[in-house]
Order: sequence, then C-alpha cells, then structure tokens
Amino acid sequence: MNYSKKILVISHEASLSGAPILVLSLLKKLKKERKNYTVDVLLLRAGQLYEDFAKLSDHKIMVAAYYNQSLSFVNRNFKKLQTAFFPKQETKEEQIEKITGKLLQNNYDLVYANTAETLVWTIPFYKKNIPTIVAIHELTFGMESAYSKDFILQNISNVSMIIAGSNAVKENLINRYGAEPEKVIAIHSFVDEKLVIQKNKTQLKKELNISESDIVIGIASSQELRKGTDLVPLLVKKISDKTDLNFKFINLGGSSSIGPVKCSKIDAEKLGIDDKIIYVDHNKFPNDYINIFDIFLLLSREDPFPLVMLTAAKLQKPIVAFEQSGGAVEFLENGHGVLAPYLDLDTMADEIVKLLQDKDLRENYGSKIQYRLEEEYSESKLTADIFQTIDDLIQ
Repeated sequence: MNYSKKILVISHEASLSGAPILVLSLLKKLKKERKNYTVDVLLLRAGQLYEDFAKLSDHKIMVAAYYNQSLSFVNRNFKKLQTAFFPKQETKEEQIEKITGKLLQNNYDLVYANTAETLVWTIPFYKKNIPTIVAIHELTFGMESAYSKDFILQNISNVSMIIAGSNAVKENLINRYGAEPEKVIAIHSFVDEKLVIQKNKTQLKKELNISESDIVIGIASSQELRKGTDLVPLLVKKISDKTDLNFKFINLGGSSSIGPVKCSKIDAEKLGIDDKIIYVDHNKFPNDYINIFDIFLLLSREDPFPLVMLTAAKLQKPIVAFEQSGGAVEFLENGHGVLAPYLDLDTMADEIVKLLQDKDLRENYGSKIQYRLEEEYSESKLTADIFQTIDDLIQ
C-alpha cells in the first residue's frame, strides 16, 4: 500500500445529530487503523461537535459558513453606504467555487463526503479526476429538501461511489434518481461497540419523577414533520384510552422553545394527557434516556436507518415503527420488532398496549433485536466495509 495519502472529509454540519456523529465515529477509527492517511475536514456549518472534528483534522479545519465572511456593521438605513463599502454576499455557487478551488490546491487523493447535501461540494473534485465518495442517508424528503429533483437526476452520477445508509436508500437512489447501480453500495449505519451511560436508571427516573411502577415509552428525534413527532399527543391519548396501566411517555429531542414542541404541549393539554408526557430537550446524553425506555418508538414518516434505533437495539429495547417508513422496516422485519401499517395510530396503540401488558414479550423483542444488531450490523464489520471502499478507490 502507498503511504501518505491525503483525504478530505466533508460533513454538512457538526451538530449532535445522527449523520455527524456517525462520520465522527468513522473518522476516529480511520485515524486509528489507517495511520498512513492524513485528513483535512470541511464543515459546511459548525455545531456542538466542532472541537471533536477539529481534534481529528491533521491540518486546518474549515467551516464554509464562516469562510471569508465580511461582517457588516451598517444597518438597513444605510444601504447606499453598505453597497459602497461592503461587497455583495456571495451566492452559494460562488462560495463553492472559491472554497473548493482553494482546497483543490492541496492535491487530495480522495474526498469522503457525508449526507446528500454535500454532493454539490464533491463535484469539482470529481471533475478533476479525484476519487469521491458520498455517504447518502436521505430518502426522498431529505434528498429533495437539499436539491430539486432535476438537479439530482443530472448530478447523481457525478461521483465515484455512493455509500447508501440502507437498502431502502440504495433502491430509492437507483429507482427514483437514476443512480448507476454499480456506483451504489449499501452499508448500514452503526453504533459504537460500547455505549456510554452517564446516569443509572434509578437516578434518572427519580429526576424525571417517574415511579418504579410506571412503564416508560419513548421517542428520541428532532422535532419535525418527517419524524412524526406531531403524532405523539394523539398516540398517547389512544394508548391511555386502551389501558389502565401506569405509563409515562418521554418525548426526547428539540427544544421547549421551538414551535413543534410548544404545539405538542398544547395538544397534550387539550387532550387531557399532559400528565403522561415528559418533554426532554435535546442534549449530549440521549443514551441515558433511551436506557430507561421499556419500549422505543419510531414515529418517522421517512427515516433511512436512524442511529437512535440502533442505540435502542444495543440496549435491548423492543422497537415499534411504521411500515413503508424506510430503513427501520428492513431492520425490524421478520419478527425482530413491531411494524404497524403506515400512520395507523390505532393499530400502533394496540401493539404498544400488548407490550405494556407483557414484560416477557418486551424482553423477547429486545433480545432478538440486540442479537440481530450484533450479528448483522456490527461496528467492526460495517467500518471494515467502508474502509475497504476507501482503500480500493484511493489506490
């Protein structure tokens, strides 16, 4: 193997969310196992994980959102002065051209980009015959939130290789956007082999005022339409109407200051089940909360292969999700979890009540999904597949 290969890693942001956490974990292992590779990092936006990315970058770390940015102290009443003394804001195309033009001078041997949003940033490298890998985790909603369908159709093949985050993502890229099948490989997301738990169950339950007799149901996600978090109050109402068992529902994610959470709280109050739901803001320790769940829910309308689902599996939690919702289906099918018809809250509530009533059933699903995770979706196997893809292209 040749030495001193240079890789540019591009991440759409450094937030505490699935895609940045995944590429950060991958980067840590790459640095450990491929000591002959040097790495630079380009973040399109910063975030809470900025310092973690910076520590892994061999040279400078660049944040596109702040690169060469002028700070204007002129208010709106001085537009003429602003025009005279401050250049007009760059278009996205100009920004991409300027930043990639500078980075091309570094003569990278490979570019590894994470999420569909980074695709447009890799094209200048691909056109200079530099091998490019784009890891795409998005399905239709995510893809077409980043680009128009026409843009995707025209550019999805301007890449050396696509790593699809699940079979559902791979099929969607090929069937909907015309990606070349030989350029798409499905390598599922993974979680670290050792999960860190900060607080034990008893301590955290006490903090949340959850009694030992309460069965805990929960979700962990950003608060948005795609994730289905608007469905929480209505689902909790249906569950409450179907059972007298004591339960609490933890809605983990977002912030109490944002619209979707405020709206959810109002809905819960109007439905008379606000005492059943505990809202927990997004934080650095989601594993602690998932650890106290007795049942883990995915209410996503569309989700490629969410990391929180894998975390729940690692912690032996029974998982309930919707059919036709993406990667969860291929993970939970054949009796490894519970799949309710798409957006059928009545059926989902019935299935949850069955789990609430039967501890053995919960433990059985939890054991089966943990076994499947360890056997078929282990971190070591999946990272080895990604590293092999990088090695093949970089040579």
